[in-house]
Amino acid sequence: MHRACRLVAAVALTGALALPACRRHGGRPAAAPPRPALGPIAIENLSPPADRARVDEAAIGSDLRRQLAASGLFGAAGGDAGTAPAARPRVVLAAECVEVGAKGEARAQVRIRVDTRPSDAPGAVEFDVEGQGAEPYAVPPAKGKEPAPAGTGRGCALTGLVARVARDLVEGVATRHRLQEGSPSALHAALVGDAGELREEAIRIIGERQLRDEVPTLLKLLDDQDETVRDAALGALIAMRERRAVHELTQSRSLRDRREMRKIIEAISILGGQEADEYLSFVAATHDDDEIRAEAAAARARLQRREAEAGTTAAK
Repeated sequence: MHRACRLVAAVALTGALALPACRRHGGRPAAAPPRPALGPIAIENLSPPADRARVDEAAIGSDLRRQLAASGLFGAAGGDAGTAPAARPRVVLAAECVEVGAKGEARAQVRIRVDTRPSDAPGAVEFDVEGQGAEPYAVPPAKGKEPAPAGTGRGCALTGLVARVARDLVEGVATRHRLQEGSPSALHAALVGDAGELREEAIRIIGERQLRDEVPTLLKLLDDQDETVRDAALGALIAMRERRAVHELTQSRSLRDRREMRKIIEAISILGGQEADEYLSFVAATHDDDEIRAEAAAARARLQRREAEAGTTAAK
């Protein structure tokens, strides 16, 4: 808990992370479109008045520009004689020094937004990420052994903290970009590693790119202790229409877990097949919860309707 910079809020993306990535057909990335030029960075400092001057906006902007330029997301400024799309980074930050007696804590919240003009240009980059960090510091005594008056901020380094939070956010976006552009082996490494949100992102990309070699690993993750990992794996298997997931779901989830039951009932109905139909019929007839029975019956009806429609289409 006393890291130099503790990133408290994980990267939060608004909508889909739009990056210059085109990949299909067996996981082989297509040729990347031209990258947008990195424009000037606009910084809005919302720190309390007493702490605003402790934030060196020029230093933060310079450090952030280096990080963005090294991320692989952008081309050279003013490329193609000024005709290249332009990416506009905007930063909103708030930082403060909080002191109680001889103990202090520097706190910072940073939001980085990047959009491209024109937004529909090939390779346009758009993301909106936010994070916050904190680091403790000792309040130095004013004179002798007496502590300094509260709120002086001596020993509180806000600029470095803001820069580190911003750096972590950019690195998170860049890593996701590398995953999206990466080879199947790179995605596999993220899938079997312990990379938190990056692991979930790898799972999503695997489902999107239909990398069926990862199905056995995804099936095992349906029983993972982390609910977000379980849900991501299920989403990827649904995207691949992988019916082997039905058996795993019916074996690994407790019938008495109403929350989990609601999720798998719908998932099983989408995946379809005889085993799915039999399971939904069993739950609809025997579960001790009236709502779960009704949901299972409705899901079974949807399954049967979809499969009947698919059979009619195939017969034409």
